[in-house]
Amino acid sequence: TATAADTVAINASIDIAAPRVRVWAVMTDCERAARFIPGLQSCKVLERGPGGRWDIREHRISWMWFLPDVRNVFRSDYDAPERLRFHRVAGTLKRSEGEWRLTAIDGGRATRVSYHATLSADIPAPQFMVEAALRRDVATVLEDLRHECTSPVPR
Repeated sequence: TATAADTVAINASIDIAAPRVRVWAVMTDCERAARFIPGLQSCKVLERGPGGRWDIREHRISWMWFLPDVRNVFRSDYDAPERLRFHRVAGTLKRSEGEWRLTAIDGGRATRVSYHATLSADIPAPQFMVEAALRRDVATVLEDLRHECTSPVPR
């Protein structure tokens, strides 16, 4: 189990000039995930709950060049298009739990995306490096998510 010393709490948010349904559609699309998750090698839905209320996914991420790929299997519970809660099921991470919240702003024309998570990785690297990389990656995910949600839809 993760201890307080190796656990990172991350809280971040970003405003995206797109309605919640568009942001939600991008966030939950496994095929698009590599466009906004740094180092994502694969995203697979392993199991789906009835009515699409939850799923279990596996992400394989090439995280740092000197480390083996990270495997994260997690369950996401969906309250579309407002909240996505997730927690670790298996994989390299010792702890991965949190939520994404989507709040309509600007009369519904835009979305505030808030991310709150507690993470702990079983990675053979100094804790300060792991924490810095996790924080950097979350910032990159949010910026890339904004770009993906506001780019013209490919035909």
